[in-house]
Amino acid sequence: MLIKWPPTFSRAPVTLARVAEYREKEPRRIDFLRTHSGLPKRASVADRPEIVGSIGFPFAETIRPLFEAGTGISLRQSPQYGNFWYSIRDEDEFLAIQGWVKAQGSRVFLRNTLDLSVALDYNLTDNRSGIYTELGALEHRAKESGDPKAVDYLSNACLEAIGSMPFYRDAGYVTSVPDMSKKTFDLPTQIASNVGRALGKPDLTHRFGCDVTKSMPLKEAQIDHKWNLLEKTGIRLNAKLPKDSDVILIDDKYQSGTTMQFVAMKLQEAGARYIFGISLVKTLRDTDNAS
Repeated sequence: MLIKWPPTFSRAPVTLARVAEYREKEPRRIDFLRTHSGLPKRASVADRPEIVGSIGFPFAETIRPLFEAGTGISLRQSPQYGNFWYSIRDEDEFLAIQGWVKAQGSRVFLRNTLDLSVALDYNLTDNRSGIYTELGALEHRAKESGDPKAVDYLSNACLEAIGSMPFYRDAGYVTSVPDMSKKTFDLPTQIASNVGRALGKPDLTHRFGCDVTKSMPLKEAQIDHKWNLLEKTGIRLNAKLPKDSDVILIDDKYQSGTTMQFVAMKLQEAGARYIFGISLVKTLRDTDNAS
């Protein structure tokens, strides 16, 4: 049974205040290979013989609607701890939940002001060695050299993820985070173009405009300053979206998420209802340019 969009996740405007609020929340991401491996958990028969197992998450954003829509199971919230959980009462249910968890693979569920936000994997296996994951190596190669094989692989990975996730697959539009550096090749722009063409969804990327005539130093900016720099670009979507328009927002690398959330705000101003973020990779740290 497909659960409709949970009423507790009704649209809320993306604002600087909300972005700053979410920056203070912990944790800001979960996945099933690192932070939350071993889910669902088997219960001890001696403690509660009527319970087969359990699954729980520390926050609701992104993970709850995707879990509930994918399994047909409603999570409960702990009044004491604020986390979300479910007690599994039979083996069939346990195996169904276990299958859903396995199907998520390396996906990273992100906690921010977007309606949903995921990354396909991390960019590195760990911060010390600097060794890339498979997707991380492909993202790096595609971004640095425009390698067409890497771009095709990443585009197909996005398409597979969108096709497997509720809400994403029903969105009417795609767009990338617009390129403000005037590069000859921009990876998110190319991925959005490939995805839009493959799915037959309009790509809004080239409908964005801005007032700057040269590259802004966004990569070097501290997080607190980045929002102000983005405001100065005058970036906007030069289109009015139809009512109830849902948009898939694509980026290559998710660090603090500041730019993606700023672009989401601009999509809302143009009339977007729900915005579903998808990034190729997530950095292992939750911040960038923090000091």
